[in-house]
Amino acid sequence: MLKQRKFPNQMKRKQILILLSILILCLFTACGKKKEKYINDTNENTITLKEDGGIREIACENFADTSFDISGLKDDIKSDIKSYCGNDKKDAVKLLEYKEENRNVRVAIDYKSLDDYNAFNGASYVNGQDLWAYGDIGLKDMSGNDIYLSGIDTSSGAYKMFCANDAFTLNISGEIVYYNAHVAINGSNSAKFDGMGNAIIIYK
Repeated sequence: MLKQRKFPNQMKRKQILILLSILILCLFTACGKKKEKYINDTNENTITLKEDGGIREIACENFADTSFDISGLKDDIKSDIKSYCGNDKKDAVKLLEYKEENRNVRVAIDYKSLDDYNAFNGASYVNGQDLWAYGDIGLKDMSGNDIYLSGIDTSSGAYKMFCANDAFTLNISGEIVYYNAHVAINGSNSAKFDGMGNAIIIYK
């Protein structure tokens, strides 16, 4: 009879120990989980065209040689995003990360589309299949050979064009096949725009 009375209590103690073990494990898991980082060591403005049509921007600005007050800059960015998104554009623009070191500010922002990027930043970048938007432009292929748009067979519809007039590094998920004089190629899917005119890449 004594053993039967102790049995339920022993079960309760075991259950408590199991629950404590689970809680401790959860705490360690939570503590060990690091917040995702979007900004690495780059100090260059970078735009990435995502496969879903979205844009990821890493914007960099060094205020070391200015008297500009950056103490409220993060809040200003958040306020601008909130104002832009309103009720009908939920998640159209998201602040992913904000870093400030020695007055060097770097910000990671996601945009749902290029239209959202343009509207939020007052830009006029172009991305799409209208390859003739700027006429019969002079280009280079990936071997550095000169070619005009009219000399490229675009009938397959496989090509897209990206054009911007600001200085930044562009990363794409596709493959760059042609570019103009305002572009320096970093690789098959990365190019640096010089900001000195309409920089154009054609990619697939």
